[in-house]
Amino acid sequence: MDCSRLEYIKNVNDDKDWAYESYPVGAYFQLNFKNFKESEGVHTHAFNLPKGSLIILSQKPDGYDERYLTHVVELVNEGSEDKPQWEIGTWGIFRWVKVHWIADFNNPSRIPLDKKEMRANWSWYDTKAKLLSSEGLMNQWGSIDALRAHLGEVFN
Repeated sequence: MDCSRLEYIKNVNDDKDWAYESYPVGAYFQLNFKNFKESEGVHTHAFNLPKGSLIILSQKPDGYDERYLTHVVELVNEGSEDKPQWEIGTWGIFRWVKVHWIADFNNPSRIPLDKKEMRANWSWYDTKAKLLSSEGLMNQWGSIDALRAHLGEVFN
């Protein structure tokens, strides 16, 4: 997989199972951003994520002890195209994405572990997508190109 457009990593979750597991490579879905009072700026953040960027999805499903890297998705619209479809409510903010890579959920032992592959805490605590070029990750990796090269091996 070409990781040259890999820009972000985002925390996702599902109360019952793996989030977004039913969407195969090539499928489109609405990537949700939690809209809650403590998460100021979610509207602006989601709106401003650039079309064409790739985002890694990381999650820790209920019953698991670790976080996993489960998807690589591409933002397929500009924020201005998605915003008219937004709704009021906890999960009303979203961006349309296309799946480029998805983990094998039938074999969880083969799903890449976030901690092992990212090698740094990238601040997964909220709903916003985090830049892979953030200080925390760059302190570990030295350059975005080194991180992208490593992730290219993980997702191939």
